[in-house]
Amino acid sequence: MSLNLFIIGPSGCGKSTQAKLIASKYGLTHLSMGQILRDEMAAGTPEGLEAKSFVDSGKLVPEQLTFKLLTGKLNQIGNKDFIIDGFPRSLGQGQFIENYLFQVNQPLDLVIHLDVTFEEIQARRAKMGVEFQDKDRTDNTPEAMAARQKFYDDNNGLIINYFNPKGLILQFDGNRPIEPIFADIDQKIYQLR
Repeated sequence: MSLNLFIIGPSGCGKSTQAKLIASKYGLTHLSMGQILRDEMAAGTPEGLEAKSFVDSGKLVPEQLTFKLLTGKLNQIGNKDFIIDGFPRSLGQGQFIENYLFQVNQPLDLVIHLDVTFEEIQARRAKMGVEFQDKDRTDNTPEAMAARQKFYDDNNGLIINYFNPKGLILQFDGNRPIEPIFADIDQKIYQLR
């Protein structure tokens, strides 16, 4: 039985940390939408060069480009047994991935939402230092971070309202240490299997 998961939340909330723990425990491929884009930019591919101008200014990469890169990665792993962090970031992305998985005869099992306050994220960044936390990012200016937070605030409710009636959203208090958050998520994923 395949297990296809997504984890969303504001920038700096710990999505990647939790996704790595989940991937390790359940033998899933961990894909980070942000890392896919950064890898393409570092490789200097046409898609990467196109994405770079958007990422550097803290803007969302055009959805058609995001979809092309993501579905390419999913195809490589047979479109199953994955956890994707940082996607969907908009209702349109959520509807796209739901339709895509339906077309390749795969379920969308769960969208995990880490609910973290902006104050907590700022405190974590101050404690760890932005350079240490996201050293390979070119979009960690205060302006870019504020733009990402605003985009999240504007779009997050739409994603939750779309998937919640389908029973596909699980929300977790992300203002806690890593271990109890993972324990709560793990318990819910275990019930899916």
